Amino acid sequence: MGGDEFPRSRRALTALALGAALLRPGAAHPATSFIPIPEIITDPNEGNTVGLLGVVLFLDQKDEIRYMLAPDLQYNRTKGVFPTFRLFGYPTPLRRYSILVGKSTTRDEDYELELTDRGYWEERAFILASFVHERDSTDRFFGFGNESRSTPRCDPVRGCVGGESNYTGRNTVVQATPGVWLLPNVNLSYRMRIRRFDVERGQVSGLPFIGDRYRPASTRGLFKPALHWAHQVALTYDSRDSFDIPTHGALALAYVEMADRRLGSSTSFVKFGAEWRDFIPLRQGNPILALHALANYTSGDLKTPFWEQSSLGGRRTLRGFGSDRFIDFNRSLGAAELRTRVWQRKLFGVNAELELAPFAEAGQVFRRVTDSPVSNLHFVYGLGFRGVVRPQIVGFVDVGRGSEGTAIFTGVDYPF
Repeated sequence: MGGDEFPRSRRALTALALGAALLRPGAAHPATSFIPIPEIITDPNEGNTVGLLGVVLFLDQKDEIRYMLAPDLQYNRTKGVFPTFRLFGYPTPLRRYSILVGKSTTRDEDYELELTDRGYWEERAFILASFVHERDSTDRFFGFGNESRSTPRCDPVRGCVGGESNYTGRNTVVQATPGVWLLPNVNLSYRMRIRRFDVERGQVSGLPFIGDRYRPASTRGLFKPALHWAHQVALTYDSRDSFDIPTHGALALAYVEMADRRLGSSTSFVKFGAEWRDFIPLRQGNPILALHALANYTSGDLKTPFWEQSSLGGRRTLRGFGSDRFIDFNRSLGAAELRTRVWQRKLFGVNAELELAPFAEAGQVFRRVTDSPVSNLHFVYGLGFRGVVRPQIVGFVDVGRGSEGTAIFTGVDYPF
């Protein structure tokens, strides 16, 4: 919702990076490596998932990954059996693509196409494009606001209101982002995004349906299917030495995005904000202090659907809470982590590393643009375990603790 969440099924690839960093070396051919890895994945919303991941790595003469097949078969008590096919391509340092097809034996499904090419116009232009259709029956909703409760308020006459609820989110997104480098470290980009989102009944036993627990919001039509055609312009400064595994440099961006009923969207809104990331090498490059701050604002009426508002919680923001734990029009976040390489070795034909990353975060959501972004912060601290296969693969297991307990997340790529 807040724009920081990656598709859930890609978390299986965490096993690739962490497994390569922890298993013993095999006797695979240097140009092709096969790694069978058992999967144990945990998530505050989905619960525990087990499975088997078979990874085939196709390496070049530099022992860098050029193509990767990663099919798996998972079982989750809520979703059932969930087979998924994945193909990742890294044909050049500036071009990559991925294909993902997955369907569970119950409701859940995931179909994705992604393409990134930064080599246009002699590397002065780039394009990012993606298609995602996902159906997740374990999504949660806790209401709006920074003080939304995890437990309902119950009355003998009126019944229970608020608290944790469940739904199935059917999310379809098509987007394309062309951009041009104005200066060596400054680019201007435009993103067109078409998104349709439906709310259906979920599958998590013991939790009420979002429409039953939040009837006033349902009456306002906030849970009806909605289509938005949004347009974003962003100005970005980027001096990082790597898009995937930065060791120094900074990223700063400012953006504005709009959707309008007159152009076919279900509701109208304007979003704007800024983000900053900085990567500071300490000693001789190990550890690396990673800093992150953002402020996102949404201007819209009360019919703006919750999935287009800002949110905190999950593997990218406030890692001590479940995904989208806090939702409102605006949000602020500050985070820091110390990425420390503690082990490295050549395994399965690739250079594998293991990192430890203690982290701390603080953030809040708020209703009005004029509200203070730091008056009522939620705090989180924890420890991250990172498996790194340079130059482009990172898998993580992050354990965070907040005011509601401990949360464990797995995923690919750095949180920021």
